[in-house]
Order: sequence, then C-alpha cells, then structure tokens
Amino acid sequence: MAGRKLYLHIGSHKTGTTSIQFALMHNAEALVANGLQFFYEKQNGSWDGFPDLHDWIEYVEADRVVPKGARLSNLAGLVSRLSQYEQDIVASSENFSFFFEKKHIEELHKALSKIFDEIEVICYLRRQDQHIISHAQEGSKTSRHAEYDLWGNDIASLPAYDKRFDYYLDYNKRIGMWMDVMGDDAVTVRCFDQSRLLKGDTIADFFALLGIENYQPGAWRNVGKTSTQAKLGHLLIGSGADNQAKLFSLIDSLELPKRKMEPSRAEAEDFYNHYREGNAALATRLKECEFPEFFSSDFSEYPEQSTDVWNKDEIGEIFAAVFRVLGSNFFDFTPRDLLQAAAHSQRKGDIDAGIRFLKMAQIIRPDGPHIAKRLKELRDLKQPD
Repeated sequence: MAGRKLYLHIGSHKTGTTSIQFALMHNAEALVANGLQFFYEKQNGSWDGFPDLHDWIEYVEADRVVPKGARLSNLAGLVSRLSQYEQDIVASSENFSFFFEKKHIEELHKALSKIFDEIEVICYLRRQDQHIISHAQEGSKTSRHAEYDLWGNDIASLPAYDKRFDYYLDYNKRIGMWMDVMGDDAVTVRCFDQSRLLKGDTIADFFALLGIENYQPGAWRNVGKTSTQAKLGHLLIGSGADNQAKLFSLIDSLELPKRKMEPSRAEAEDFYNHYREGNAALATRLKECEFPEFFSSDFSEYPEQSTDVWNKDEIGEIFAAVFRVLGSNFFDFTPRDLLQAAAHSQRKGDIDAGIRFLKMAQIIRPDGPHIAKRLKELRDLKQPD
C-alpha cells in the first residue's frame, strides 16, 4: 500500500464542517472514482450517524476541554481500520481542534505514518471575534460540555475576553503545534471568509483541495439557534434549574422574531486585538497569505452601536411567546389528571414524582384545599416529624 495519502480535516468548529462532512458522504462514488475513500466508521463497526470521526476522540478529562483538551480514544483501533483500505483516505472531525497538547498530535502522527506515506492536514480558520460569536452559541444547547467549559455561559453575543479562550483561539500556537509535528508543508490552512473561499463556498473550496471537480454540492449545514434562543439557553444553563432537557424543548418551540444581536464594532475589534500579533506570526509561517494578519482587518460588518441588549419590547415578545406555549400545553392538564398521576406515583413508591405532580396541580388551582392536603401528606411521608 505504498504511496497512500491521508487527508485529515481538523475543523475548525463553525467553519462549514457539517456541510463538508455530509457532502463527502453523499459524494462517495465521486470520491471512489478519484481513488479516495471517505472514512467515518464508528468504533463498533457502524457507519450510521454523523459522518465524522467524533466517536474516536475523547476529552482527556471527562466533560472538560480546558486545559488538557482532547485525544484519540483508541488510536491503535483506528489505525487498524484505516490499514484495511488500499485507497487514499479522507477523514474529518472538528473535534481535532480540541487537541491542546502537542503530545497527542505526536502520537497521532507516529501511528498514522506507519500506514500513510503522506498526510495532509486541512484546517479552516475564522477570525477570532467571528468565531467565538458563533461557537459560544453552541454552549447554549443541551449537552455541549466542551463549549460550556471553554466559552462559559455569558449571555453576551461576544463574551468578555478570558485567558482560557486562548487554548482554542490562539491559532499561532494551536495550528503551530500541528505544523511543528506534521511539517509546515503538510498543513493547509484556509480562511473561512466568503470572499476568499473558492466560489465563496466551503464545499467547493474543500473539494478543490482534494482535486475533485465532479461532485454534487448539496446544501447540508448545521442550523444554529436564533440570538434570542441562544441567550435564553445560556440563562437556563446558568440557572442550574432541574428538567433542563424539557426546558430546552420549550425554548426551541418559542416563535420569536429573528433578530441579529451583535457587539459594537469597537467591542469586536478590541476582542480581536488579543490575537493580532499571533495571527501575524502564523501568516509569516504560512507560504500563501493575502493579508499580513492572515485575516482581513475590516470590521464594518458590525454596527457602530451594540444591538446585544434586549429592550422592553423584545422582553415583552419573549414572555408573550412563553405564555403562549404554556397556555396551550401545560394547562391542558386538569387537576384531576395530576391528582391521579400523583396517586399512581405514590403507589409505585415514587414520592418525589407525586409531589411534583401535586405542585403542578397547585399552579393550575392554587386555592384547591384537596390538592394542598394531599401535598402536605406526601411531604410528611418524605420528611416525617
């Protein structure tokens, strides 16, 4: 299998990675015709689910990405699977962007070099202010522990700068580690900017890097939340409230106007200033770079004044949407329904569930004496005098 090549797409997050991955999956025949196999098999042998290598990557510390980042969970197993193919391989996972320690890249390179004569790492980078605005929204969704840990749950669209952001956003250091290990010529870095992508499109740009012209572009993408839903999600996570999965469903069901909530131009530029010097150093290291800082320094996309704060009309819209959902769903339950559910839970020995049903019944009928009596009885059972 001499002469085999691996194209390893490492992200970054929020740079069209989902679109690239689904385009690769749906163009499997075009890839094969060009001597390429798109690999996204899971560790259990399944090819179901998202077409990426996420299943092979784990956080060094459970549910935490800062400070140790991620690594391959079963490197020997991955190498064994990849060695079964004779074609060149293309594989993708934006979670390689969570490799914060060089030793994990070195382990990966050492293992993959045994079966590939050439490895090309492909990475798309987004200017840091633009990246965090988009990526921090992921932390407003359920079960996004890495994003919670890395970006926090600030409801501002552009979180206030924190040194921990550098683990991800210091591209000179993070991408520099890949270049140190793989070699500068083995790492292709592309700017995620519509004006600099081939045809203004990430999929077209990526397939060009693979040398493939005949493919179906498709329109696969990871749809994000609206700004208002993202803020509500951050507030929910920060509240520590119970039943968050159900409350997330409520947020997702809200019918709200789509508004673009953004920091001011000055705020965005101040944030970016933390990374100018590092970007310039990376640009110097890269052989082809249009701008001295790798990215454009045009911040005209932002408004002069921040639009990131809810005004009284927008707050009113949010509460009206919440009331509509609750009014059309929660209050469909009758006190009798909830009393019966509480009695059923008590018979099963689940006193806590019974109390929850009775508290819901009390919201619907706050002056109901029978509900109050039954609630006291169950609370007494739970905490006897």
